[in-house]
Amino acid sequence: MNKRYEELDSLRGLAALFVVFVHMYQVIPTNKVSKIIFEYSPLRLFISGGESVILFFVLSGFVLSLPYFNNKHSSYSSFIIKRVCRIYLPYLFAVIIAIGGKELFYTGKINGATAWINLSWSAPINIQVIKSHLLMLGSFMSNLNPVIWSLVHEMRISIIFPLVMLLLIRLDWKKGIALGVIVSVMAIILYNVFKPASTGTEYVASLNYTAMFIIGALLAKYRSHIAQKFTSLSNKIKVLAIAFGLVSYLFVHPSFVINAFHTIPPFYRTVIDSWFVTLGAVVLIIFAINSTFMSRVLRIHFVNFLGKISYSLYLIHIVIFLSMFQLLRGVLPTGMILIASLFISFVVATLMYHFIEKPSIKLGRILTTQPKKINSLETEKASRIA
Repeated sequence: MNKRYEELDSLRGLAALFVVFVHMYQVIPTNKVSKIIFEYSPLRLFISGGESVILFFVLSGFVLSLPYFNNKHSSYSSFIIKRVCRIYLPYLFAVIIAIGGKELFYTGKINGATAWINLSWSAPINIQVIKSHLLMLGSFMSNLNPVIWSLVHEMRISIIFPLVMLLLIRLDWKKGIALGVIVSVMAIILYNVFKPASTGTEYVASLNYTAMFIIGALLAKYRSHIAQKFTSLSNKIKVLAIAFGLVSYLFVHPSFVINAFHTIPPFYRTVIDSWFVTLGAVVLIIFAINSTFMSRVLRIHFVNFLGKISYSLYLIHIVIFLSMFQLLRGVLPTGMILIASLFISFVVATLMYHFIEKPSIKLGRILTTQPKKINSLETEKASRIA
């Protein structure tokens, strides 16, 4: 039976909360002082939205690979059915809610609001927009719910993940890392051949993010060996390691030092970003499951609760924010709208977790286990007749 790493659930929950915080930050007009405080200091961790998504990908690779390394993996069809129920059904619900929110509450651009608020929901909804969101095909920009881009990659990569695992089971860590690098290089080559629009959902981006799943799977494969090495480290080395991980996660990728790398094409920056952030994510995951202190923090009840509702919170918070600003802008101060939006997001995410996520997961289990039960009952009945 696979061990459940509650610390990783909590880590995902904190990452989802930081995505919420960065969108709150994007609503507030900034100045040089606020930028220094929140973007160029350790406080950047709390608005590390883009970094959080890379962490999600690495965590998905870790968790999804565990059954393969424990010889407990299901058939390809069962895996896909479970992933569709786990990822796509809540995603579909969130898309429907976003369309409903826009149709009910959107009245146009808001005077004095930031560009992020006014760009969201500004494009009309047509058949092509609905088709793109439902099928997750092509390269499209979602202003219905800007977080959707990452779920497109998550679903696409899930389709090929069992095939990737056929390789990783046979490869050592060096060859596994090499495979990840090759995948990213292939993404760059294909980008130069096809030159797709940089919308965030292009197929070459899915290919690159597959490398992050690979790194997560390698972490899972060598988790016992890593744990042994970790226990032998001195406290000084551990402090230096976590500091190195946070710097790599937050500060050294091109999108942070954008002024120094403004000539690098956006997709190249995406690839380089993802690898630097992945390096930091690896350190965070290692500490999460091996550090006594971090484990204690990540097992705090509220943090664990965040882990449970993280997917729903990630999916629904922007819809809540946009609806609230359309309804209350000019009626309440921005700060009060944000606080109210945050509270309502937690409430709705909790309800969504219980009434959409959990039933979707249960449906996946039913659809993949029911035939076995039927066969078992038929066999038992036949034996009785015999």
